[in-house]
Formats: sequence, C-alpha cells, structure tokens
Amino acid sequence: MATTMLILTAAEADALRGPSGPGSALDPRPLDDGTFALPVAVLSDAAHAALQNALQGLQQRDVDDGEWVADPGD
Repeated sequence: MATTMLILTAAEADALRGPSGPGSALDPRPLDDGTFALPVAVLSDAAHAALQNALQGLQQRDVDDGEWVADPGD
C-alpha cells in the first residue's frame, strides 16, 4: 500500500530531525533510494508549526511499503 509522504534528502532529514515543538519531534525515516520521508500530516499538525516554512517546500510522492529501509531492531 502506498502512502503520500514528504521526501527529504539526507541533509534535510538531519536538519529537521529532533524537537519541533513542546512534546513533539520529527524523525524522518530512511527509504531504500537514500532519501528520507515524513508523513504529509506534519504539514497540518500545529505541533510542528515552527518548521512549516521548511516542510512546505518538500517534494511529495507516494511511498510503497517495500521502499522503507528495514529497522535493524525488527
């Protein structure tokens, strides 16, 4: 199943990863092509309002389940 995600470069993921507001944080997840992804829902989540300018400019695309890098803890 594909889910629409925001697509980030490694540099963008590093810049945005971490606290984004009181009690909230962003944690971009790696994809098998070397990019990273965040759910598009962060665009409308007030908890991430301080980062909206950076988030708004990111590419969006559908990501299939098989594109995620496996978590070594799985």
